[in-house]
Amino acid sequence: RVEHAARCSLSPMTTTPLDVITLGETMVSFAAHEAGPLDAAATFTKIVAGAETNVGVGLARLGLKVAWVSRLGDDSFGRYIRRALEAEGIDCTAVATDTTRPTGFMLKSRALEGQDPVVEYFRRGSAASALSRADFDESRFLAARHLHVTGITPALSASCAELVEHAMK
Repeated sequence: RVEHAARCSLSPMTTTPLDVITLGETMVSFAAHEAGPLDAAATFTKIVAGAETNVGVGLARLGLKVAWVSRLGDDSFGRYIRRALEAEGIDCTAVATDTTRPTGFMLKSRALEGQDPVVEYFRRGSAASALSRADFDESRFLAARHLHVTGITPALSASCAELVEHAMK
């Protein structure tokens, strides 16, 4: 079951047209404190991770009106992400709460000497992977001056790809 926020052209947080809508998956990331392989790491820092929301946070910090469209699970990770992004000034009223799918997360190693970190994703069947055209509110998207998407979201599922393509059109 999915609970959608009330659909309206502008949310209570947005008194002027939106500058940017970001569309895509955000996860919780656990970043290892110790360098080396993940199976040897004992302590991690929990942070919000997602290309679209990273851009959204940066733009909101610059004073732009930013809204994010996605789905989160009805779980502690979903509540953590929503609170963190709302605290950054991002309008999350179009983020659906999915009561049947979890919020995705990832584990990230701390790399040694400039090497790429190892990342393990736990996102299969996540709430965001179920994004679809049902998450598209035309009046909301048309109220924004810009849309920011990446190639990550369309790679999650066929319904995500269909939504991103439709939003871009």
